[in-house]
Amino acid sequence: MRIAIVSDIHSNLEALEAVLKDAGRKRVDRIYCLGDIVGYGPNPKRVLDLAERFEFIVQGNHDEAVATRIPKKFKELAAKAAFWTRRVLKPKVDRSTKAQRRRWRLLSSLPATVDLGDALFAHGTPAHNFDYLSEPEIATEVYRRYMKRKRVLFVGHTHVPGVFVDGKGGDVRWYDAEPGMRYRIGTERVIVNVGSVGQPRDGDPRACYVVFYDDGSFRFRRVEYDIEKTAQKIYRKRELVNSLGDRLFEGE
Repeated sequence: MRIAIVSDIHSNLEALEAVLKDAGRKRVDRIYCLGDIVGYGPNPKRVLDLAERFEFIVQGNHDEAVATRIPKKFKELAAKAAFWTRRVLKPKVDRSTKAQRRRWRLLSSLPATVDLGDALFAHGTPAHNFDYLSEPEIATEVYRRYMKRKRVLFVGHTHVPGVFVDGKGGDVRWYDAEPGMRYRIGTERVIVNVGSVGQPRDGDPRACYVVFYDDGSFRFRRVEYDIEKTAQKIYRKRELVNSLGDRLFEGE
């Protein structure tokens, strides 16, 4: 069994298609998604249509913002993108197609977390999809509160791939992702940030995801895609801020 774990697609169709093609070459059997299918990017409809094939999707903060309400702490560019995405996706009374209603049902019914044996899946942290699991102190608290009987937690949200390892004596350390390296989950508990498919922020503009193997090991994958095509779509949409396209080229 091989599982692709993706996150933070952000309506980036070209990035998602490239990742799905790469996952197919790696003979992946299932796809798990850690949220933020939509937001920021120009193709929410087509991305949601592809996401229907995923085994499960947990709710990201942008998914929640589009489906319910936009938080006050959203930055202006994120809020504008969420308002536009909602207008594109939300069915109109008596004027919606089956496809529109299907997409909206999918986006509106995402679970906060998924629990599979000794593995837990969330967007930000198991407590909330807006929490940033970016510091060892936060990871220590997550280990204490949510991972007493779990070996691994997979998250996204920060758009920065890497691994927190709960070492001996409670010494939690962060390791930047090394694409191609085979990581093995042993006796130490780990938190794996799978990075972002549609908007990486670690200085590498290539799409990022994880392939997880049934022996408890995993690899980070980086995949090139047509950034120019995605950026041009963003530039052509008045409701989307141009910087959302600019940042794709830098991975920031």
